[in-house]
Amino acid sequence: MTTPHSGYGDLPATEDELGFAPSAKALAAIIGGADLADTPLTVGIYGPWGSGKTSLMGMSLAQLDPQRCTTVWFDAWRYTQSDALWRALLLRVVETLRTLVEHDTDWLRAYIDHRNRLDPSAPQTALDSEGFRQTRAALTARLDDLGTSLYRSVDREEPGEIQFQWDAAGKLAANAVIRAGFSFIPVLGQMSKAVEAAGGAAGEEDYSERLFSLFQRERTRIYREQVQSLEQFHQGLAALVKELVSDLDRRLVVFIDDLDRCLPEQAIGVLEAIKVFLDIQGCVFVLGVDREIIEQGIRVRYKEFALSGTSAGPFPVAERDYLEKIVQVPFTLPPLAPVAISTFLDRRLPAVEGLSDDEHRQVAELMTTGLLRNPRKVKRSFNIFRLHLILDRVHGRRTPAGLIAKLTVIQSSFADLYERIARDPTLLRSIEAIARGTPGAAPIPQELRDEMGRQDQRLREMLHQMPWYEELSDDELRELVYQSRITGEAGRA
Repeated sequence: MTTPHSGYGDLPATEDELGFAPSAKALAAIIGGADLADTPLTVGIYGPWGSGKTSLMGMSLAQLDPQRCTTVWFDAWRYTQSDALWRALLLRVVETLRTLVEHDTDWLRAYIDHRNRLDPSAPQTALDSEGFRQTRAALTARLDDLGTSLYRSVDREEPGEIQFQWDAAGKLAANAVIRAGFSFIPVLGQMSKAVEAAGGAAGEEDYSERLFSLFQRERTRIYREQVQSLEQFHQGLAALVKELVSDLDRRLVVFIDDLDRCLPEQAIGVLEAIKVFLDIQGCVFVLGVDREIIEQGIRVRYKEFALSGTSAGPFPVAERDYLEKIVQVPFTLPPLAPVAISTFLDRRLPAVEGLSDDEHRQVAELMTTGLLRNPRKVKRSFNIFRLHLILDRVHGRRTPAGLIAKLTVIQSSFADLYERIARDPTLLRSIEAIARGTPGAAPIPQELRDEMGRQDQRLREMLHQMPWYEELSDDELRELVYQSRITGEAGRA
């Protein structure tokens, strides 16, 4: 017998309540079974917020063989305050390799054995504590150098001060230092004021030009160092992934979650980092994203091209093509099957006090019929229903649980209609009469009939089922709707 689950939480699922197991198994087979020649490989899990991307990714990760796959989990939303999201991703990869080196003894033994067999004529590393210590120390030093090469570019990448002695000018006091913001180099006409502020005299005609040239040379040097540093990082990471992962017939699997919650520029930066820095054999990436959000990010990233019109040439990349250039295996999460929603509710409703078996079945059927097929929407709607029912009973009312369930569905899945009902609760009787095809207690405006005709068939099917709002008085309807405004987002009446 299934143990009742009381619910309320909305953490990613660790057990399959919504029918994700077959999809997780298929994705794990693709990820874990990728041949080296097929990598780098990117799997895209597409779906709107709340559709279960994180849960599916977590279930897929749990099925991977840890002897075959070294996994990285990057929750992009947690790093949105970082100076650069793409850099946080790269450092997360480096730290995962460090953890592998420092803590996985079975991997270390396989690594040393493989290196010994590569060149039997070279001095052999012993498979003992001293050999482990030496190997770990050497690899850790390389990983430290790798992280340093990445962060060396940060020192002067962000707006800040450039400081240097300008002995060549000959016009400044001894040991004077010129300081300027890296993000703002004064134009030539303002350079004299900048020099005077630094304590120098700008009397000669070409003084400003000489100062401007000096700043330009300094900026060029900094940019050159950045490029060299990032190239050094890419080469070093590629070498380490080959040595620590691919050569041992393993895969480095990077799960990137919640990318669509980040600012568009940040999200696109991460996707481009995958192509620029992590385009390495042995790597598999799993992206959980809302495709529409990423497409909006593309429009933001290249808005200058879009605004400039045809004079600047064609748009650099079509939004719909962008992810296709990165993702080789797309998987779009389908809407939840009704049986999955019903099973989910059947597990939780027995934990709700005060429901008879008949009410339990009725509520499950009504909510399964009417709710949007979205895991987060289903969980949230159950929580709202449960709180609404408790409040109803605490106030000494015995509103049929099915009517509370119907209103919960309207509130969570048909927000515009709910706003009208919040202003006039007696509309519940009218929309019910329209769905049932029965005459209403009062004349029904054609406008409301037209609106109901535009609503999803799910709503009409749910309203056609018992119990009926016609059983409640006007006051009871008002109390019911007022209470719903407490248990969820209040209407804007």
